Amino acid sequence: MPKYFFNVVLNGHPTVDHHGREFRDHQEARTHAHSTAMLLVDHVRDQDSSFIAVSGEDGRLAFKIPFRPPSRG
Repeated sequence: MPKYFFNVVLNGHPTVDHHGREFRDHQEARTHAHSTAMLLVDHVRDQDSSFIAVSGEDGRLAFKIPFRPPSRG
């Protein structure tokens, strides 16, 4: 299974994932990244400088997930 690394940038402060996690595919990794973003969204003060950058084992960016506050309505 491919390994993905979830590097969190929160308010411009990066946290590098040195361990990674294995998932079957991009979709499972994307679902995990969205769940992580939902757990951290209340800590976001600067949306433009907050996201999760997911990379593969080769170190290349696979995709980015922005932090979006839950819609209120």
